[in-house]
Amino acid sequence: MKRHYLTSKIVVLAYLALFTLAAKASNALDPATTQAVERILSNFASPDKPALAITVIRGGKPILERALGSVDLESKAPATVDTKFQVDSLAWEFIAHAVFMMEEQGKVTLDDDIRQYLPGLPALGRKITIKHLLSSTDGLYGYKTLQSLAGWGAGEPAQYKDIVQLLQSQKQTNFNPGEAFSPGGDTRLILLARIVEVASGQAFDAFCKSQIFVPLGMSNTIFVYGSGRPLQNTAVPYRLDGSGVLQRDDGPVNVAGPVNLYSSIRDMSIWRAWIASPPPGKQSLVNKLGMPIRLDNGSLIKDVSGITTFGQQHAGQERGLPKVYRIASFGGYASSVFHFPGNDLAVVVLSSGLTYSGYVGMQIANILLSDRFPEPPNIDYAKIKAVDVPPQQLQLLEGTYWDATRGRSARVEVKDKVLHYTRPGETEGRVLIPLDDSSFQMKIDGDDSFFVRFMGNKKSKSVHYTMSGSDPIVFEQYTPVTYTKDELGRFAGTFYNKDLNASFVLDASSGTLVADNRSGGIVTFSSIGPDKFAGDKRFMGGITFVRGKKGEITGLRVVVDEVRNLVFQKLRDDGGQGISAP
Repeated sequence: MKRHYLTSKIVVLAYLALFTLAAKASNALDPATTQAVERILSNFASPDKPALAITVIRGGKPILERALGSVDLESKAPATVDTKFQVDSLAWEFIAHAVFMMEEQGKVTLDDDIRQYLPGLPALGRKITIKHLLSSTDGLYGYKTLQSLAGWGAGEPAQYKDIVQLLQSQKQTNFNPGEAFSPGGDTRLILLARIVEVASGQAFDAFCKSQIFVPLGMSNTIFVYGSGRPLQNTAVPYRLDGSGVLQRDDGPVNVAGPVNLYSSIRDMSIWRAWIASPPPGKQSLVNKLGMPIRLDNGSLIKDVSGITTFGQQHAGQERGLPKVYRIASFGGYASSVFHFPGNDLAVVVLSSGLTYSGYVGMQIANILLSDRFPEPPNIDYAKIKAVDVPPQQLQLLEGTYWDATRGRSARVEVKDKVLHYTRPGETEGRVLIPLDDSSFQMKIDGDDSFFVRFMGNKKSKSVHYTMSGSDPIVFEQYTPVTYTKDELGRFAGTFYNKDLNASFVLDASSGTLVADNRSGGIVTFSSIGPDKFAGDKRFMGGITFVRGKKGEITGLRVVVDEVRNLVFQKLRDDGGQGISAP
């Protein structure tokens, strides 16, 4: 008992020492600002908290660099600025940077056909360029969705050869390359990393180590191939369970090496400082990372996340200030970077115990930029000039709406003479403030402006959903079809895709249409129209049944953003349809 007390006392003293030393390191901040920052970080300065690390870059140098909490909650070893975290999609910037290094060295051009480097890819009748991959306009299937459809279990991570095998199921592109934007799926990132390997003659992780990490002194940054984690000084990830207890959460193990990056906050400081103030001759590389992506016709892509850059970050605004950001999460890890280019400030937060780490970074940014924001932290909806729309006119807008591209639905309904917009999983919905008869602003916390505009007529209506000037996401109105149990039974059966060598069984015996494909779990479907159903799992967000000449069901098409119109054929009871049963 005495020994336990002494151990705990030593751990607490170690934390106090780290906290004090870090406070001295932040002397670049004035006392009032330092005190405000310390109040925020003190919430994480306990050996009973998972690790959290933060850096603030200004003037090309870190003015605050801090690590708090424990590397793991068993030993309660204090986290340090060299503790490693899995940073998930923060890795994407390094993939893009490696490609631009190859371009600078004359080993690739962005207009090259990717099959020049990746001959194992199927010929889809369209030229897909490196630039298409960098801009998410390639039209290739998302491999994670293919894995789920194929029933792949949680095993060893999929690498390039596995992804090429999955892509053999693709017979045509989701859309003409360069003509549409599809942010989902990591396929393009794995392919870009492989192109770097072919062009450089090095394995991607070895290339990044020798060409990026070692020259910059990023000694704790590593791409991990395989299912393991770096053993030394790596934060153990935790996530709150339903009862509010922290449980270890390592996330899915099937993560491909080129997107499985571990790094420390010290290394993130080095990288962001390099980005903020590149050495002579490297400014062009940094400029390319910040360039906005466009369609082949030159149109700027404005997604709800903001304008995406070639560096795989999003450019938008925060309270009227230009902001470039990226947020990421994997298992119990959560990472974020916020860069305010007009104010020479960047904040990076790495965590092994938060669902979202960005709020910590934004709290710090709000303190440091308190006198710079031209807009308040929240929209004052009382100042919006709303118009009166009669309840009977609002009722004409009620209904259920479906985004066929991304497999998402929404419900619009009148409650207490006010129009509400509700997404699946929400109970209350969001109040819609009428700006005119067909345009509404959504009431939501924060400074982002969400708008809903109704288009069409009584017979055919759609909702155009935008956020802070983004391109609209279009939801088409539909009338659900009510099927009897016997009618649903006609959709039941085994459906098979030969190229994936995968099948799943649709069953309606419970009165609800459900699908089971082994590792993917049960998917429950609801009708969104004749022969069209929405699923409650992302990889089968929408399906459309295919009928033969006599009206019989011969198959179905999967309709989700990452995999559009992949066909599964229905097997006859005897395994017919001219294909081999699985």
